[in-house]
Amino acid sequence: TRYGLLTGRYSWRSRLKRFIIPKWDAPLIEEGRMTMASMLKAEGYDTAMIGKWHLGWNWPFKSTQAVPVGDGKALEKLVEQGVDWSAPVTGGPNNCGFDYHFSDDVINWPPFVYIENEKVLGTPDPEQKYTAPDSDWAEDKVLSTITDKAVAYIEKQAESDAPFFLYFPMTSPHSPIAPAVDFKDKSGISPYVDFVIETDHRIGQIIDAVDRSGIAENTLIIFTADNGTSLRHSNKDDVENKGVDFEANIRGGKSDIWEGGHRVPFVVRWPGTVQAGSRNDTPICLTDIMATVAEVVGTKLPDNAAEDSVSLLPALRGKPQEHGAIINHSIQGKFAIRKGPWKLAFCAGSGGWSSPKEGEAKKAKLPDLQLYNLSTDPLETTNVIQENPELAKTLTKELHKLIEQGRSTPGAPQQNIGETWLPEL
Repeated sequence: TRYGLLTGRYSWRSRLKRFIIPKWDAPLIEEGRMTMASMLKAEGYDTAMIGKWHLGWNWPFKSTQAVPVGDGKALEKLVEQGVDWSAPVTGGPNNCGFDYHFSDDVINWPPFVYIENEKVLGTPDPEQKYTAPDSDWAEDKVLSTITDKAVAYIEKQAESDAPFFLYFPMTSPHSPIAPAVDFKDKSGISPYVDFVIETDHRIGQIIDAVDRSGIAENTLIIFTADNGTSLRHSNKDDVENKGVDFEANIRGGKSDIWEGGHRVPFVVRWPGTVQAGSRNDTPICLTDIMATVAEVVGTKLPDNAAEDSVSLLPALRGKPQEHGAIINHSIQGKFAIRKGPWKLAFCAGSGGWSSPKEGEAKKAKLPDLQLYNLSTDPLETTNVIQENPELAKTLTKELHKLIEQGRSTPGAPQQNIGETWLPEL
């Protein structure tokens, strides 16, 4: 999702066809590809990325052998041969249009250390789970640390008349579930809920910084999420018997092709443009943010950028919003196409971690396709594939077309990277 958000292009058009970028992998965003940051930088914006990156780096391995892209085991062997922690770590945010960067990369993966503008802040120790003895990194302090950095950046930029863009991907509520000391046991329900409460507090600190700096009237804030709830963490600690249901009105969770994997909050604050308390039920995708921002600042996007991005500016202004088909993709590389109320999933099971997984679904002899009318069946309880064969064929043809032409928006056809799965027509 981070790739899609920053490039306006579905991530399965890149080399990543399933799962996620493994530890120590090379950059996923292709060299020279326009990002939201590089686009805004060209328009005179100061750009900053503070938080979780997880889009790959050029790690300074001591070995001279070629870096095996996407091969987790081979990458681990390179790490065992040594990493030059004093050398720059390139290929990250600073290579993708960000003037300033501060993050810990991925909170549950090594190296457990902060990186600032390509410099590793400390020397990770493999014997100590890669924690750097000379770094103040700690799993229950990362969220507060990156928030403080973001607040400081906002306050500094507000002193100037120059515009700025802050990309603030939070490390919560991803595992490890590590609420700060002040938030432990805050909910009386579970550590996960404590972490969600802390997340809300940190967002409040960001908004307060904007308001306190006197720039609220001219600042667009978008709050959203990269995927649905991770049920393996949220459903622990007997939360249901304590009155909390993370699957209310939705099926599945993070990793799945069902709505629980893809339907996420999308909250916008833009005084004078977005009416407070208004809502819009048009299905959208996080890839759409790039085209939206481009229209706001008056950038004309080239054909080889933001291929799957539709400007949401009409909807933000309270006007009718048109949007074509949206393609969903599960962690196992299973596709679904959403158009209007209809959603056609090209798998028999969840496509992810929820039951039934694909093998379970096959044993149960479930259909290979799932078709749901989300306007009448938002919980995806009734597969109506047998009753709508022609609709399924039409949606299959459209998915085939959108994959093959390398884009889902008007413009010259583009090339996907590597071989991409295509449905049978």
